[in-house]
Amino acid sequence: MCERVLLESKGKLPKWLTAWAGLADETELLALFRRAFGQDMDPALWRWKYQGLDFYGALVRREGRVVAFYGGIPRTVSLFGSQATAVQIGDVMVDPGERGILTRRGPFFQAASHYLQHRVGLRQNFPIAFGFPSQRAFRLGEHLGFYAKVGEIMRIEWPALKAWPSPLLRVRPLSASQGPAADRLWLEMAAALSRQIVGVRNFAYLKHRYLEHPTISYRVFMVSNRLSAKPFGIIVVRDEGEVLELVDVAAPPERLPTLVKIVRRLAWNLGKPKAYTWITAQYAGLFAGETGTVLPAGIVVPAFLWQQAMPPKEIDGHWWLMSGDTDFH
Repeated sequence: MCERVLLESKGKLPKWLTAWAGLADETELLALFRRAFGQDMDPALWRWKYQGLDFYGALVRREGRVVAFYGGIPRTVSLFGSQATAVQIGDVMVDPGERGILTRRGPFFQAASHYLQHRVGLRQNFPIAFGFPSQRAFRLGEHLGFYAKVGEIMRIEWPALKAWPSPLLRVRPLSASQGPAADRLWLEMAAALSRQIVGVRNFAYLKHRYLEHPTISYRVFMVSNRLSAKPFGIIVVRDEGEVLELVDVAAPPERLPTLVKIVRRLAWNLGKPKAYTWITAQYAGLFAGETGTVLPAGIVVPAFLWQQAMPPKEIDGHWWLMSGDTDFH
């Protein structure tokens, strides 16, 4: 259903039609993705991302054709110790043939403002939003008054580690029977990060995000005590050919140095010269330790400036975000 009509200054003829996108718009949105990014998105991946949602995001039509989209995927988070539903902004795209992208009359502004106005804010569906815009996309959002910087993503690289397995810890693929143990690890992690903003990493989330992903093969491991079988942490890795990526962890932060050693040893066993991860800048030193190299990833963490949204100063430096929190890694 059309929500708003913006009129041309000359002749007052309809120019933009802004509406909510849903299942019926899938074919047009996938075609827009192809035009915007020069490649196809697997329909299975699209449906996995937006399954079960009534509203995929805001779209803009020009003369009946979809020319812009601003997507949003709900994500349960621990928001300073309390459970809340955030929204992850993604699949932001504009037809390359459209003009005025840098203006407040352009299709990007129309799609973004429509979504943020109606969905994001302390009195709206989502009290907080997050995303992973490139530097260019962030500058555009900043220019139009949507975004303010509250952090950045860093890349940590470590050399592979040739070592024997730990005599104290066992590493095994995560199984369905370990769901309660995974949930306990998440609760320990959330308690340790109660003054931060961190996405839920319980078993249900890990299963959906990694074990049921339609296009990427992840390896999810439970690390536990060899004698007591007490869960120590969960690591998610992805084989990228030349390197091993640490995609996600579920564990209290003080256990990270040990988990990183396990990842480095996995890299060696798989014949990789190094491993790497993404993490928000305030935790880069914790992940890097004495062997890691900290590099910029070129991704800004934005706060979304809109009516009744959380002020950027309250969010600045508080997000825990890894590459697993993205919808594209």
